[in-house]
Amino acid sequence: MAQTTAPAAASVNFCGLDLPLPANCSADSKYSVRSPEYQMTWMYLDYGMLRTFPEQFVQQIQKKHKHTERQPLEGFILDAPAKGFRLSYPTEGGGMAYELIAYGVAKGQPVMVQLTLATDPDKTADLPELPRQVLRLTK
Repeated sequence: MAQTTAPAAASVNFCGLDLPLPANCSADSKYSVRSPEYQMTWMYLDYGMLRTFPEQFVQQIQKKHKHTERQPLEGFILDAPAKGFRLSYPTEGGGMAYELIAYGVAKGQPVMVQLTLATDPDKTADLPELPRQVLRLTK
């Protein structure tokens, strides 16, 4: 019988940290993962962009999706303080979509994380497994 080696577990790199992908999750790119419950994307920014880009990004989402509700978001990205926005809007299918946009400096890297969910997370425990390793919510 031929010996075969198991394929390496799929992972993504977030701010220098390798995160294993859960079984129901796939990487769309080096900066985006998707599962049936969510999509998470992140963008590395420079310090100047960190001041203006997240607001511009959220304004684009608000233009794209009518009736978007927007609330401030505070939390952590890899244990570094982060600010952001909690958005909710009706989907074309008649449901709701919830987006958490968090930005800050994690491991010395300015970064913005966009997490889109079909359910509204009230606390960190409500986040799916992989996003919970990146984001922590505060109330």
